[in-house]
Amino acid sequence: MIKLLIPAIERRYNAANNGLGTRKRAAEDICRFLEANPRNARDIPLERECYYSACEDLLWNRDSERILLYLPLRFLEDAPETFKRAYVDAWYRLLNVRDVRENFHVGDWLEPDARPRGGLERVVKCAHLTPWLLKYGYINDRQILKILRDNSNDGVLLQSFKDTWEYIRLNKILRYEDLYKLTSKTAHLPARKKPEPLYISKKRLEWLNERNKSSTPLTPTAKLEGPFSDNIPVIEHQLEEISSRLEPSEIVLVGGSQLKGYGTIYSDLDIWTLQQLELDPEFRPGSPHATHVYFNTIWLGGYAVTDELEQIANQITGIYTDSVYYISYPEIRRQAIERLESDLLQCRLLHKGFSRFTGIDEFYIPPEMDGDCPFYIDEYRRIATMLYAKYVWL
Repeated sequence: MIKLLIPAIERRYNAANNGLGTRKRAAEDICRFLEANPRNARDIPLERECYYSACEDLLWNRDSERILLYLPLRFLEDAPETFKRAYVDAWYRLLNVRDVRENFHVGDWLEPDARPRGGLERVVKCAHLTPWLLKYGYINDRQILKILRDNSNDGVLLQSFKDTWEYIRLNKILRYEDLYKLTSKTAHLPARKKPEPLYISKKRLEWLNERNKSSTPLTPTAKLEGPFSDNIPVIEHQLEEISSRLEPSEIVLVGGSQLKGYGTIYSDLDIWTLQQLELDPEFRPGSPHATHVYFNTIWLGGYAVTDELEQIANQITGIYTDSVYYISYPEIRRQAIERLESDLLQCRLLHKGFSRFTGIDEFYIPPEMDGDCPFYIDEYRRIATMLYAKYVWL
């Protein structure tokens, strides 16, 4: 077997202290409950108590509050009051966050010069969870009305709430008169329309063709929630081939959907050369935009750097975990953490990997809420929550 380093996210998780109050203990408690996958949270009372307590800890933490976006919806019902308070508090904070809408949909990002309005469409994604928060008593219509009044000039926020009105109406979550008060605050907004590209590029045609291609998963028995190193034997021959072509001092980082378990026989491995990354301002070591490249990949090195490979990897990932810069600037650290989130939970897995792997491709949420994707499916959310708890932190 070639000399390689398993992904840094796994090495850090395996080495972390799992004492009371630690992130690893919280992740273990969350995963123990979700691996049992009970139909009702009260079926396993001890695991239930630990699950909600661990979720509370993460929801109160600004670096991990975005786990709220992925928690399985069925376990919001009948949750402890302390959990509900932590959830609502985090939900209010996330009302200030504008995510790229396509991150939570099918990943159809248009090229910059093909975008009708020049930029990427934004959404306040936590607002799309409003129907369930109303249904399970986390918030009420009066609180939403106040939010709409206090933010009457915030078109992105209002549009995000407006996306949910039809689902709330169809499911009779609010009385007609109460829903009418809410809809009147967003009636002036235009209907949400999918932006059409100003031109169709060759790259886009290739992407559309690849997206619509059905194929059997390379590893049908993979555990999508990790650890990813369990999938290495399936791609070992490809790693051997890559390693055989390395220059003596060359280091490459290898990732992609085949490593994460939901790749198909047509999926390519993503390969980055460390020397090239170091010359790229966007992807140099320490850039928050490149966090996923250094943490979610296998590291391979030529024979001249075999003994130093782990030390080099630790020095680079240490920029994100130990450096004064990342400790001193919480917003930069959160950008880096969100890049891990995007790579592990959104790109490929949400956009196409989950459906290809599970065969679940029918969805029943209105398109205004970007419901024609697995985001609202509890099986996707169960996997995403486990990945978030174990691997989305610095």
